[in-house]
Amino acid sequence: MIGDRRRFLAGSTAALLGVPELQAARRLDALNIGLIGCGNRGRAIAREVIKLGHNLVALCDVAEFRFEAVQKMVADAMQDEPKLFSDHRKLLELKGLDSVIIATPDHQHKNHLLAACAAEKHVYIEKPLTKSIDEGQELIDAVRKSGKVVQIGNQRHSGPHWEEAAKAVKHRNFGKLVWAKVWDCRNWLKRDPFAIPKDFKFDPKKLDWDAFLGSASKRPFDAHRYWAWRFYWDYAGGLMTDIGAHQLDIVSWLGGVDVPKSATANGGRYHFDKWETPDVVHGVWDYGKFAATFAVEFINGADGVGAAFYGTKQTLICDAEKEIRLYDTIDKLTPDMKPIQTWKVEPETPLHVANWLDCVKTGDDPNSPVELGVRISLAAHLANLSYRTGKKIFWDADRREIIGS
Repeated sequence: MIGDRRRFLAGSTAALLGVPELQAARRLDALNIGLIGCGNRGRAIAREVIKLGHNLVALCDVAEFRFEAVQKMVADAMQDEPKLFSDHRKLLELKGLDSVIIATPDHQHKNHLLAACAAEKHVYIEKPLTKSIDEGQELIDAVRKSGKVVQIGNQRHSGPHWEEAAKAVKHRNFGKLVWAKVWDCRNWLKRDPFAIPKDFKFDPKKLDWDAFLGSASKRPFDAHRYWAWRFYWDYAGGLMTDIGAHQLDIVSWLGGVDVPKSATANGGRYHFDKWETPDVVHGVWDYGKFAATFAVEFINGADGVGAAFYGTKQTLICDAEKEIRLYDTIDKLTPDMKPIQTWKVEPETPLHVANWLDCVKTGDDPNSPVELGVRISLAAHLANLSYRTGKKIFWDADRREIIGS
């Protein structure tokens, strides 16, 4: 059962986290893994791979300075020095390579995943899976044809707390779900993690800008675009896709509906004037059985990260950084009202990486397979299309196409 496997992985991962950082015991069945994209998220996933006793044997990035931090992690784990590549295709030709982590900008995901599937490698690829709606079916077909285990980085799907929350919302005691509300509010005025570093100097010999652009529009080097690529339409879909990949995942999961029937969105750029995508954006979806709303902005963090699910009998309130609480009421919550059940939120990335590696060994589907990654990205893309056109967008799930606006 998926729940039993998650609980086993939770225990085994916790045990590993108890040893000194990056000093996990060597495994006789260790996989040889390559990392394509050595930025913040790539390093975080690679760290978990090393903790679980697997070998990080190769690194690829278009910028040389990205290698140093990962090389140090490998050295601290007393592993052999990884081979370095600037071209992902050369990395995929490495003999003895079992699996790859893909943590590149969104507009590179399609080509990198197709190449990894053609090379018959198991893959962990960061969310959001797709850059556009029309990429989805091609990626599903390629992954299923390869027969390899591909985990999409929607790590909420490995959180046992969300699994329990889903059971609660689907239980008859919850009544009928009528509204799902999710949000993510952060304060980046104090520190923008994707601002250009003060000591950064562009050196075309050490940062291959053309390789970064890939299939995107050609243009002269722009440091803002390189460091904050998530917020430019050529490379990503902004906050709606980047954060919606997590929050819309739990909306679909707990709500029990794969894709919405329609989407609308509005917002704008009110502070981060270098961005192309909105820094405040609100989306509204009709999932047929219930409505969903998503609010995201990185200017004021007072509301934090959370979710609320409103039923005709009960209410589920989720503090994504702390705990999930189930209340046996549909009236206004009072300070003295106690939840009838709570679940502590556990770190999800370690569990998600462990699930992927476990499935590589067993051949089982991972917690976040390619089809799920496509569905969650779709909901976010529909909202972005609404934002950019100013129209309500309708989706036909049977025909897999937009049917009007």
